[in-house]
Amino acid sequence: MAEEQFVQMYVRDFANLAARAESGTDVDALVRKRIEEARKHAALMDLRKSEGHLAAVSQRLRLESRRNAAAAVRNAPDPIAAAARRESFMQEIADLLDADPTEPIKRGVERF
Repeated sequence: MAEEQFVQMYVRDFANLAARAESGTDVDALVRKRIEEARKHAALMDLRKSEGHLAAVSQRLRLESRRNAAAAVRNAPDPIAAAARRESFMQEIADLLDADPTEPIKRGVERF
């Protein structure tokens, strides 16, 4: 079973990056860096604790992306569109975490 604090830390970081992206900040390099860090950290945690840390982060990202993001998008001119972009952003990160790290990224090449 994955450590809850580990999962929460990475989900919070990716949610913050989604908010920064919505504000117009270029987060592509930060996303790539954080995904790489999450992979390395998850491998270490899997060795020391139990298996499944990266999968747990990906699963939680998918869950959180569908939850009400009112606080994250309340100041957006179009909150509905902002919430959809946030969900898409977080789903894409979850897809990248699930993908084979040795395989080149097929979708989102321009974005990440």
